[in-house]
Amino acid sequence: MTTARRVVGSIAVAAALIAGSTVLATAPAAAKGEPAAAPAQAQLASWDSNVYLYYSGSSNSSWSKYGTGVNDFAGHTFAADGEGHGQNVKNNVYRAWNNDQNFRARIFYNENQNASGDAPYDDVWPGESRALNSGVQNNNASLGWYYAG
Repeated sequence: MTTARRVVGSIAVAAALIAGSTVLATAPAAAKGEPAAAPAQAQLASWDSNVYLYYSGSSNSSWSKYGTGVNDFAGHTFAADGEGHGQNVKNNVYRAWNNDQNFRARIFYNENQNASGDAPYDDVWPGESRALNSGVQNNNASLGWYYAG
């Protein structure tokens, strides 16, 4: 092998090592004793046009999903395994995740998607996952969908 080829090969190996160490150096560091966060894109699920209503704020919370409006949650129960499984959805929703990319999910205090007078409601926008506001948290009766445009 000629000297020129060795030099070019050495430069290529050095460039690859530098590029690899730069990627490692720029990766987010986790706090001691905590797992590293997954990249944001890896945390996103594909849109399924549902809102997920959760019984509690715990990571082990039961949930139920809805893709259409509900005039009265009476008779609905949390279906998924976890804390709150089998409990009534009505007046027991703590948080929500809207996995519809075009519509906001509105959680109503009253039945029949009624927000007349001072009746509270909470809009959960596309992609949003959070605890409901104090007006409807654990005081929910119905669900409606509205274009987020």
